[in-house]
Amino acid sequence: MQLAVCGPRASSRLRTWHDLAVTAISDRYDRNAEDYGHYWAPVLDAAARRLLDRVDPFVRGLLRAPLILDVGTGHGVLAAEARTRWPQARVVGSDASSGMLEVARRNHGGGHAPEDDLRWLHAPADRLDLPDRSVDLIVSSFVYQLVPDRRAAFDEAYRVLRGGGRIALVTWLDRGPDFEPAIEFDEAIYDLEIEEPDEEEEERRAGDFRSPRSAARELRQAGFKRVSAEAEMLEYAWTIDSYLEFKERYEERALFAWLDAERAARLLARARERLEGLPPEALTWRAELVSAVGARPG
Repeated sequence: MQLAVCGPRASSRLRTWHDLAVTAISDRYDRNAEDYGHYWAPVLDAAARRLLDRVDPFVRGLLRAPLILDVGTGHGVLAAEARTRWPQARVVGSDASSGMLEVARRNHGGGHAPEDDLRWLHAPADRLDLPDRSVDLIVSSFVYQLVPDRRAAFDEAYRVLRGGGRIALVTWLDRGPDFEPAIEFDEAIYDLEIEEPDEEEEERRAGDFRSPRSAARELRQAGFKRVSAEAEMLEYAWTIDSYLEFKERYEERALFAWLDAERAARLLARARERLEGLPPEALTWRAELVSAVGARPG
């Protein structure tokens, strides 16, 4: 049975869990802002940049200088690429993480004033602090799976888009085979009988899309028309050294911080032994993505 939630007190409770979820996610990205750019952003960059190819004809067909919004800009790579590709455009990169925005500003310049051609906006995806119907194009890479309430974020995107404006996003599909190096790393942990520390409580988030059809359906439910969604593939080639560095310094940083130096060294050595038993092609990570575009009716 689904319980109805209504009234001001219920609304307050919903806002509380929502704010807690946004804060938890943004705090994590604040803490990891520097390392994100070194270890994780390069894995995602190529797929993010391909998103701009999908909307290039739309932008070039506009008769005015467009305002482009990169939702969840992170280190600002997509926003800066949009600014370079379409020099007539004004570009805003928004993010709920102030740490990420500081790195974006340091890497790409720009400011915070509305008149800046490239500016940074501290705002979550469902509260963008922009006027109604002020944006021509929203782009977003690997963000809408993280938001606590995806429908609220899509509603906010719809609000700020002009009639005829577009939203274009790319993110994960919730499927695909397990990555063999990740399995071997976990097996190394079990080989050494390492008891892992308690994991942080999982943040409340919308999660990955189940299929391109489900991504298109969610955009249509928010009011978007002329929606198209298609599957893509992300490929990234690790080496044994780069993968172990990624695990130690980014993905499994909490585990290595918990281990003493001797056990951390033993884990890396055992993981290396296991990875060396894999064929070289097993170190290429292939993950399924969905890329979707929708239009706000005029």
